[in-house]
Amino acid sequence: MDEQREQEQGRRWTWDRILVLAVVVAFVAYLVSQAVPNWRGEGDPVFVQIGNREIPWYGVLLMTGALVGALVGEWEARRRGLDTEHVWNILLWGLILGVTVSRLWYVLGNPNYYFSDPLRIIGVEDGRFVGLRGLTIHGALFGAVLAAFLYTWRKKLPFWTWLDVGAPGFVIGQAIGRWGNFFNQEAYGWRTTLPWGLRIAPQYRIDALSPVGNYLPEYSKLLPGLSLPTCVEGLACYRNLTVYPFETTRFHPTFLYESLLNLSICLLLLYIAGRYRDRLVPGEIFWFYGMLYAVVRFGIEFLRVDSLYLGPYPVGQVVSVGLFLLCAVGLGVRRWWCARRKRTAEVQA
Repeated sequence: MDEQREQEQGRRWTWDRILVLAVVVAFVAYLVSQAVPNWRGEGDPVFVQIGNREIPWYGVLLMTGALVGALVGEWEARRRGLDTEHVWNILLWGLILGVTVSRLWYVLGNPNYYFSDPLRIIGVEDGRFVGLRGLTIHGALFGAVLAAFLYTWRKKLPFWTWLDVGAPGFVIGQAIGRWGNFFNQEAYGWRTTLPWGLRIAPQYRIDALSPVGNYLPEYSKLLPGLSLPTCVEGLACYRNLTVYPFETTRFHPTFLYESLLNLSICLLLLYIAGRYRDRLVPGEIFWFYGMLYAVVRFGIEFLRVDSLYLGPYPVGQVVSVGLFLLCAVGLGVRRWWCARRKRTAEVQA
């Protein structure tokens, strides 16, 4: 009877739960109301302005993604019978190291711009803080893994188990955080005539040219070897409104593609972690995540206009190939190591 009463109380709608739900619904409704004009290229990257200080959508959505990711991680930790307090502690460490490594990764990819005025590294331009408009997911991932390693080492916790707990939360955080790119009108793709294409305001457009070798990503990604010495008018000069009018030119919402694919990865990881729990070894969920995300990012890079280049290849694709191979090897080595330890224990028993 006591268990039944506790279960009924757990399902009961309490005022605090109603308040949280109301806040979430209100935030989503406001998000949608702001997303509609933004899709038309008429939005504002500022969430709210308090005096002279601006709170950007990018920061709000990154924090929202982190909190939702932590809630998913908390749910997964509880499902595994682990102490959920560690999830929030790792989140704090992960935010600090993740943002730091992510920002440094981006800065090192654009050294001339940032080192000519070092204050830009911390988001200060022309004496005004404009936010960190430039973070990399790969850098955030490495920073988060480093944070998990340091925390679990300090607390003497199983590192691989907590990586598995955090992987679904991290990728759902990516799915939500990607919408920050949407409100900043950045990380979009090349032209499209698809009905869901979005407009990009003139001040946020960039010409589809690689800074290395003057490659034209819009075409060279589909036809390897095609390159021209200059930005040819009518081919890739998106800032030329005569050639590419604001009203009629649409671009691929690559942030949306990646967001939906990341959400699918999260659901798949949670399913695998629950359905095949007895067959998995610690660390496999994390390695699966790394491989799946590498495939997603590799594909998205074919559409991105603003990719950094290493010769004729987008850096994102080069890193994704390396990440996939690293995770594939890590997956095999981890399973071999756990099987070896199990055999050793059986022989000793």
